[in-house]
Amino acid sequence: MASHYLAFDLGASSGRAILGTLTDGKLLLEELHRFENGAVDVNGGLFWNLLGLFQELKTGLKKALATGVTLSGVGIDTWGVDFALLDAAGMFMGFPRQYRDPRNAGAMEALLASYPREELYARTGLQFMPFNSLFQLAAMRQANDPALRGGRTLLFMPNALTYLFTGVSAAEYTIASTSQLLDPKTRRWARDVAKRAGIPARLLPKLVKPGTPAGQLRPALCEELNCQPVPFYFSAGHDTAAAVAAVPATGTGRDWAYLSSGTWSLLGMELDQPCVSEDARRLDYTNEGGVGGKIRFLKNIMGLWLVQECRNQWRRQGREHSFVELNNLSAEAAPFRSFVNPNNPVFLTPGDMPGRLQDYCRQTGQPVPETPGAVIRCAHESLALRYRQTVEELESLSGQRINTLHLVGGGSQNQLLNRLTTNAVQRTVVTGPVEATAMGNLLVQAMGAGELRNLKEIRQVVRASTETGLHQPEDAAAWEAAYQRFRTLP
Repeated sequence: MASHYLAFDLGASSGRAILGTLTDGKLLLEELHRFENGAVDVNGGLFWNLLGLFQELKTGLKKALATGVTLSGVGIDTWGVDFALLDAAGMFMGFPRQYRDPRNAGAMEALLASYPREELYARTGLQFMPFNSLFQLAAMRQANDPALRGGRTLLFMPNALTYLFTGVSAAEYTIASTSQLLDPKTRRWARDVAKRAGIPARLLPKLVKPGTPAGQLRPALCEELNCQPVPFYFSAGHDTAAAVAAVPATGTGRDWAYLSSGTWSLLGMELDQPCVSEDARRLDYTNEGGVGGKIRFLKNIMGLWLVQECRNQWRRQGREHSFVELNNLSAEAAPFRSFVNPNNPVFLTPGDMPGRLQDYCRQTGQPVPETPGAVIRCAHESLALRYRQTVEELESLSGQRINTLHLVGGGSQNQLLNRLTTNAVQRTVVTGPVEATAMGNLLVQAMGAGELRNLKEIRQVVRASTETGLHQPEDAAAWEAAYQRFRTLP
């Protein structure tokens, strides 16, 4: 007998409603609704349109109900770190800020001036990034934001949207683990970290595991949508956690790594316990929560944001290029001319990305890419080489040889980048599923409903439902020479 779940998968630029039908050990997907997302600039601040997103999700739910199926669950996943605050009456205190909000600038450095990195990493195990929730809260404190003074409950973005549907407030473990306010060893709030940073501990809500029921659709919404109560779940709220749950791997995760490829690239291993060694801190690795009590030991890499922002800049200049066209131009461009370090802070914020890539090459004494094809080739090869560096660091930190890299998510559709990545890392690369995040979201709900027992069974369904690609490396000598050049970059 078939059961039906609805996944809302929200990224920084778009969102979707995906209907999943679980039958005979396979998961069938149907996209019902797609909508745009993005930061809204208000007086120089970047915000998320929370109520606009809620309206789009209601539209997606309405379309799911219109199919005539009975929904066994609904779950929401989003990007990490961002949050909204509720007041004592349970009302939202303004719109949540976007992680690239310029107000965050300097907050991390200011906090670390009085809280040594070694101590903070030992407590939270998180990669130091200026938009981590802890530093966003520190920025609110610096700005004397009244929302911080009056706030009573912090809700991460997927949990805030779930609250709008059900009225149930909690922090799901995987999304909470991106905050730098969680102890990765105990899987509980590090309240001493909040206190030391001057963040009110009252803001930290109850923590729940992925798959926990999140209540029923509120009566007023049942009336509005003309439907019976629908169960919601706190699925894997962090999109990367959902994607990693849907990696079609077998075994313990000790000989394979994952790369969730999209706007951001998240490359890591699945561990049973966090790694908070001094080497892990020095190399800037993060310990985030996974499904089934796992730790996602990984590095955040700037990803296809580099390409997206190049395209946006050229569009602002009146030059329209599709992603397919940019890939074709990149494939035709000369290889191995110029590289950048994708994680250099200069590439973090929106703006003239082609100019920034060119300036970086100029400042490091490399040929300056002048054409769109050369610029995108520089971005593509730099990402592939960064992936190799990360794989080697993971091997060093874990003491395990990585034989296979599982590349999942929307970026796995980029055949050129897949080929460059395979040749750069010089390991077997398995691509797919493209819809890993949605699949993980849906199947964690099914686990919460009792249809699946554990992470192993989730991955069995993924393997039965997915056609993957297999790629073997070539051109080892040329990529080795390119890698040695890449390693010298600042």
